[in-house]
Amino acid sequence: MSSDSRFDLARRAIVGHSAGGHLAFWMAGSHRISKDSPLFNDQKNALTRAVSLAGVSDLRLAWKQKLGHGIVTRLMGGTPGQHSDRYAAGSPIELLPTGAREILVHGVADDTVPVSQSEAFVERAEKIGDRPSLIKLPGIGHYELIDPESEAWPAVASAVLSLFDLGDSLSVPNRRTVHPR
Repeated sequence: MSSDSRFDLARRAIVGHSAGGHLAFWMAGSHRISKDSPLFNDQKNALTRAVSLAGVSDLRLAWKQKLGHGIVTRLMGGTPGQHSDRYAAGSPIELLPTGAREILVHGVADDTVPVSQSEAFVERAEKIGDRPSLIKLPGIGHYELIDPESEAWPAVASAVLSLFDLGDSLSVPNRRTVHPR
């Protein structure tokens, strides 16, 4: 892969919503996948910045919570008991510590992916030395996070910009509840 001088690898980030939030955080931690896994990828340029908007960060917990009417079982080809290795390689929480700058934005009123997904990730990450930021938005559900006309959008935009130190008013601390503007 040739280098394009217009693209700064040091200033790239990945952002995803819901299942895309799972993939964003999975990509940020994928350098930690065991060499024995078919998902192993000898990455030269690991992602160092990621934002999860109401993302599924713990597939074992998502399986227990029966998120998406059993979608996790279909994605992983079985239960955690049947395919523990797949869950270990595919679940962002199991790839910690990542060393990446990670921000989780989650609506407290989300009934599609409960905020407990993000809370569990942050709790585990902090225990093992990572410092993710959690922005909990009271009264916000699942889809407002991707609607530029919603009251949640300024917090989402500020979170993304803060990864590049471009945020206007949001300096994202370790844990925080933000009240939408």
